[in-house]
Amino acid sequence: MSSISLPAALWLAAGVTSAVWLVAGWRWLARLLHMLQGGGYYQRYFFRWLLQAGRRHQIIFTAALLLPLLTVGLRAAPWPAWLPLLGLVTWGLVALLWLLRFRAPPAKRPLRWTKKALALATLVCLQTLLVAVALVVVGLQVDGASGGAVGLSLGLGVGLALLPALLPVATLIVWPGQVVGAALLLRAARRKLRASNARVIGITGSYGKTSTKEFVSTLLAARYRVLRTPESYNTALGIARVLLRDLRPDHDYVVVELGAYKPGEIRRLCQLVRPRIGVLTAIGPQHLERFGSIERIAAAKYELIESLPADGVAVFNADDPRCRALADQTAGQVIRYSVQEPPGPDVQLAAGQVAHGQRCASFTLQDNDGAVQPVTVALLGLTNVSNVLAAAAVARLCGLSLAEIASAACDIEPVPHRLQPIDGAGGVLVIDDAYNSNPVGAAAALDVLAAVPSRRKVLVTPGMVELGERHAVEHETLGRRAAAVCDTVVLVGPARTAPILAGLRAAAFPAEHVIVVASLAEATTRLSTLLGPGDVVLFENDLPDTYEEAA
Repeated sequence: MSSISLPAALWLAAGVTSAVWLVAGWRWLARLLHMLQGGGYYQRYFFRWLLQAGRRHQIIFTAALLLPLLTVGLRAAPWPAWLPLLGLVTWGLVALLWLLRFRAPPAKRPLRWTKKALALATLVCLQTLLVAVALVVVGLQVDGASGGAVGLSLGLGVGLALLPALLPVATLIVWPGQVVGAALLLRAARRKLRASNARVIGITGSYGKTSTKEFVSTLLAARYRVLRTPESYNTALGIARVLLRDLRPDHDYVVVELGAYKPGEIRRLCQLVRPRIGVLTAIGPQHLERFGSIERIAAAKYELIESLPADGVAVFNADDPRCRALADQTAGQVIRYSVQEPPGPDVQLAAGQVAHGQRCASFTLQDNDGAVQPVTVALLGLTNVSNVLAAAAVARLCGLSLAEIASAACDIEPVPHRLQPIDGAGGVLVIDDAYNSNPVGAAAALDVLAAVPSRRKVLVTPGMVELGERHAVEHETLGRRAAAVCDTVVLVGPARTAPILAGLRAAAFPAEHVIVVASLAEATTRLSTLLGPGDVVLFENDLPDTYEEAA
């Protein structure tokens, strides 16, 4: 039996190693797509993750190109025939070692294979295939069958190394189709809503909007049929899909949460839903990195109020100075609510005698006509009382009495991950405030932690994001506040939480009571040996996967 020829051996090695690299490349593409999706398909946040947590893997994919390139050089020079073959085999072994060692961190929100994700993955695979085929053709022309085998490995290597660039290119390719599809979806949702008799209540703010939306819906459900956007659905396409899927002719009210990452977005949302009542819960440095200034944030949120019809009603949080200033400049009917001031000319609805229990809050609901109604809700924190007050203001506009509001408030439940009390193992109380923290919300959560009776108080936090130039200042302030409340502080992510650690040290917090870990999973493991019966632990914020720090 004759021995296998060199071209055949090269093709066999190229085929096997390319198959291994295809498996590795698919896993890497899924990871890249997961991060792009987790950042809302914003290229800026995708590349930031790639240059930080993902750079080690990308370096491996790029550096591995040296082996196919070396094989090209060995084929072009008078080296022993077996050296190019060794280069291809080594290239395959590198991929195999990467596959064996690659472990993606546990996903807080796994990759969703939506139509867009599938389209992007398909386009990237096609682009990679085109690169590989092109170099196979070049190799065949330059060096015959042997050159084709080397070209396959080199082409595939180039394609896989370029995956982070090919993915954004794919998003540009699908963009025109997305624009057309989105326009048709929005038009259909707009027509369906216009044909309905349901009145729309729009809610926005830097924080508190999801909770307020849920509380408004609960109160109004005592008398009316209400449709609300689920979870944190607050974009045009998300709202449109809810309307097309769930809006019925018998709905009396539609309660929508309106979110924005840049000026103009809330105005476009209002063109879709046309709210008659608008609620502005707060204005703060949430997404400051994207907006650039607190003034631009205020202007963006105020777009809701500007979009109300002449007979619409604007509801403002009078305890927020920026909201109050906007209320003062608003023409038309304005309702202000407050947990800090009694009812009067400038406050139409207030909460007095606020008291906090371990799992609930009670207060008296007061209007400026002198009516008083005791209310108890299964919620923690003054911020939640403020959100209930906003919901009560809307309910009154919709015809509910204070007594009806107090009765319906008994059905209000904590919104998941927003100061949500949970019974932990071994008699530990967990306060889950993991969703989308901000400086004001973090301070309020620490106030709740301070008020809850417990043996020990523990804070777990990865810090906050998108604070721009205020990142260090706000985190150091958080550290100082935590030092005044907590017995132990667990910091997740040493680089991002360094300013919190500086604040703790500035407040002379004992160093032995500070634990710095790399991940939430590691923090949970440490807590299992630290906590005991009667302890309370506050989980303040839980960042998306795109903010993970490099190991």
